Parts: sequence; structure tokens; C-alpha cells
Amino acid sequence: MICALALAGCSVAPGTQNTDPQPAKTVAAPGGGTIHETVAPVDPSTEPTVSTALDKTAKLKGGVDISIAKVSTLNVKSETPGEIAGPAVAVTLDVANSSGKPIDLSTAMVTLTGAKGSYGQPTTSDPYKPFSGSISSGASATGTFVFRLPAQERQSLSITVQYVAGAPVALFAGNVK
Repeated sequence: MICALALAGCSVAPGTQNTDPQPAKTVAAPGGGTIHETVAPVDPSTEPTVSTALDKTAKLKGGVDISIAKVSTLNVKSETPGEIAGPAVAVTLDVANSSGKPIDLSTAMVTLTGAKGSYGQPTTSDPYKPFSGSISSGASATGTFVFRLPAQERQSLSITVQYVAGAPVALFAGNVK
């Protein structure tokens, strides 16, 4: 009986869920284009991966240079619900833009793989401070990414950085000192 009463209050008459008026005019898609246009697919394998050592700079096609300013091993504390405390690696990255145009770093993708192939679990534990916004040509930005990784895998790392989807990937590999 209690369930029936609780569910009875949840029923909605047809057509009453959205009372917002319909748009008065058609609005163009951001960046132009229409649903009738065909966009040529981009094969992600055509963008090269630039491999280098942890202490070197990856010079990407188009005038973007990525380097690792610092790699440190630490033990993180859980700071938000669902996070797990324990051994981790913090990676501080520098991105320099000489491309001649601004680049948006807010969607940068960074991954970390340990010595035995385990993927680092991203965490927002301190000192996490990702890239944000755009940087103009001639400017640089710094971001710190933190990954949980078993202590026995933290000596030898592979770190990938793709500053925006479709851009070349910087692959850093080497031993942590």
C-alpha cells in the first residue's frame, strides 16, 4: 500500500513534462555547418606519435612543444568520494605554443603506464592542477596530473600527452630518478 501511494504521486499527464515554448527560429550550429554536410573522417593513425625520453622535449608538428618539468612519486590521500589513497605519480607538464594561433588545452589527454604495463588511475588528489583554457601563440602553460600506480611499477614509466583531440601524441618513456 505504501509503494502504491508513493508511485501515485509520480505520475504525470501526457504532454505536461516540458512546458517550454518551441524555438521561434532556427539557430546555426556553433562553428557553422549543417546536418546535411558530410565531413571527411580523419584517420587518427595519420597523426604521428613523437617518442622521446622523460627528460627531453617532444616537438610536435604544427609548432607545439611538450616537455615534462617534473615527475615525482608520492602517496596520495583520498580527497573526493570514490578516490583511493596510496602510491601515486605526479607529472608536471609544460606546453609551449609557437603555432601562430591559440590552442585550447582544456581537453588535453594525459595517460600514464607503469613498468609492468598497468595503467595509472587518474586522481584529483593534491598536487593535481590540470591545464585550463587557451594559450596564445608564443605563450606556455603548466599542468600537473596525478595517477595512482602501485609502488613496484613507479620506476619505469610511459606517459602520453595529446593536447587536443586529433593532434599528434607525445610519448615519453624512461626511468624515474
